[in-house]
Amino acid sequence: MKPFAAQLKFDSRRLILRNFSFQFFSILMPAGFYLLFTKVMVSGTVPVSFSVQYMASMIVYSGTINALFGIASILMLDREKGLLQWYQLTPSGVQPYYLSVGFWSMAMNGIAIVVLGVLAVSVNHVSLTIEQWLVMAGVALVGQIPTLLLGVLISFLNRIETLSIVSNLITFPMAIVSGLWWPMAMLPSWLQPIGKLMPTYFVNNWLGAVATHATLKITTVTGVGAWIGILLILVIVGTRQLLRRGDGVVKA
Repeated sequence: MKPFAAQLKFDSRRLILRNFSFQFFSILMPAGFYLLFTKVMVSGTVPVSFSVQYMASMIVYSGTINALFGIASILMLDREKGLLQWYQLTPSGVQPYYLSVGFWSMAMNGIAIVVLGVLAVSVNHVSLTIEQWLVMAGVALVGQIPTLLLGVLISFLNRIETLSIVSNLITFPMAIVSGLWWPMAMLPSWLQPIGKLMPTYFVNNWLGAVATHATLKITTVTGVGAWIGILLILVIVGTRQLLRRGDGVVKA
C-alpha cells in the first residue's frame, strides 16, 4: 500500500493541482455544455426529465473526454519521458502507477458528477433521492472504465499529433452517435444501430434508468461488461508489448 499511497500523492500534484487543462476538459466543459443546452439555447420551460437525462449524458461525456484526451496524453508523455521504464525497474513495478492514474481520473469524474448535480438542482430544479445520487455516482465510475481503458490503449501510439487526431476521431463521433449531445432518434436510421453498440450509449442508458426510475435492461449492463473485458485484454497485451520493447514506444 505504501508505494500506491506515495504514487497517489505524487500524481495529485502533477495531474490535478498543476494541470488546469485537465480540470477544464473534465469538469468545466461538460458543465458549460449542460447550461448551454438546458438553459441558454432553449425557449420556454425545459422538462425536468430532459434536464435529468442531459445531466447523465454530460456525466458520461465528462468521463469520455477525461480519458481520451487527458489520461491518454498524460500516459504518452510519461512514457516519452521514460517514467514507465523507470517504474518497471522498481520493486512495485508499473501497477501502482496505472492504478493511481486511474484513481485520479475517476476522482475527476466524481467531481464532475458533483458539479453537474449542483447545477441540475440549483438551475433546473432536478430532484433525486440520496439513493439515486449514490447509485448514479457508482454507475458513472464503473461506466468510465471502458473509456479509461480506451484512453490507455490509444496512449500506446508513438506521436502526440497522432494521438490528438485519434482522440478527436473517437470522442466526438462516439458522443454524437451514442446520443450524448442530442437524442438518438434525431440521427439517421442507419447510424442508430452503430450508436447502440458504443460503451457511452450503454452507460448513458444505465444512468438515465437510475435517474428516471426506468426499467434497466440486462443488455445495458452486459454491454458495459463486454466493453470492459475486451478493452482490458487489449490493454494488457499492449502494456506487455511496451515493456518488452524497452523503449516504451509502439509504432502507430
